[in-house]
Amino acid sequence: MSDSITVTGTRRNPWHSPRCRLLVNGSEQTGFGVLSFSLDRTRYGRCDTLTLELAFDRSVTRAPYWFDVSDPTAGSALSDIDIQLQMRDEETSGTQWAAVFQGIVDNVAFRPFSSSASITCRDYLAKLMDMRVIDAWLNQTGTELLKSVITAAGLTPNVTVSTGYEGQFWQIEHKRHSAAGQHRFQTAFDLARYVANGSNCDIYADGKTIVVAPYPSSADAASSVTSVHYVDLGSGSPITSDFWDASFSRDYQTAKGVVVHCISWDSKQRIKSEVYFSALGAGKTNALTNGTMHSFKFPGLKQDQLQAKAETLYRQIIAHDRTLSFTMHGRASLAPRQFMTLTGTGTTWDGTHDVDAVSSTFGWDQGYTQNVTLRTRDTAEDESIEYD
Repeated sequence: MSDSITVTGTRRNPWHSPRCRLLVNGSEQTGFGVLSFSLDRTRYGRCDTLTLELAFDRSVTRAPYWFDVSDPTAGSALSDIDIQLQMRDEETSGTQWAAVFQGIVDNVAFRPFSSSASITCRDYLAKLMDMRVIDAWLNQTGTELLKSVITAAGLTPNVTVSTGYEGQFWQIEHKRHSAAGQHRFQTAFDLARYVANGSNCDIYADGKTIVVAPYPSSADAASSVTSVHYVDLGSGSPITSDFWDASFSRDYQTAKGVVVHCISWDSKQRIKSEVYFSALGAGKTNALTNGTMHSFKFPGLKQDQLQAKAETLYRQIIAHDRTLSFTMHGRASLAPRQFMTLTGTGTTWDGTHDVDAVSSTFGWDQGYTQNVTLRTRDTAEDESIEYD
């Protein structure tokens, strides 16, 4: 006599069948298949990075390969190899390819005996990070300075902020310090990041466009907000959720309230500037007397510049109040600077948080998963918060 066991299950909706393809300098490489990739995207002031494991069919493609670029002629630089990784869900009919990464090749490891290659890439923010600053500037607005630096790197600027003057008179840099070895800003990214921070703006690459824009808010009409659910029915029932391997942490020193104190002395104008910034806003005196004080000194900043600097530092510090990390099934559209709303935990971690980092992994043996880090950088409602 034999026993029979019947197993039933419910197919999850939507059921994902992720596919990916590789474009090199705008053309699909049909002879190369993506075995796996690892993509790290953050809002931490660094390049997004991509590592690709490729296999190629020797009956379809032969040398010279697209990554085997000839040495440049004397006096010229090696041309960039533009990489674009695209994905789509083949489970849904008519789904179009969507770019999840675009950047330049940094390193190639070619393995002819296994018909494979490993490729490492950075996004186009790398063009600013690799460009040295050797020029001086006089009394340009921050917007003008950002556009000129980004254009000089061969990229397209998308600067949507209004900034004050920068330059010799305004003490962001002195003309006599513009030599490469003496410059305050070693790279174009250092300079662009400084100007962006002074206006409470984010800077990142969107393809070959460098975006400098105010930090997004979940209340913005254009913001992308994704809901993730969590259900715990108690002992005897498994937890059901849109994610797994979750860790929710909280820094109680930060949760007690943060006060950022900034002070500056303008040697030319002989003026002292001072500001306190907290959940209650900016002021000349400390309005949150029971908060944790963080003090910073900066040379040569005017009052409005110092206040912007204090707000930037305040946002950076309070973002570490709560950190949520978990693993979930991959979503090609998920990226930093979006938002996620967590519901169902019954804890104070429920709510809307900023997507700070997304680490995506894809492979035929492991599927498509993402490790997601959430923090709260949206301070739109801070003034109504009473810290415990």
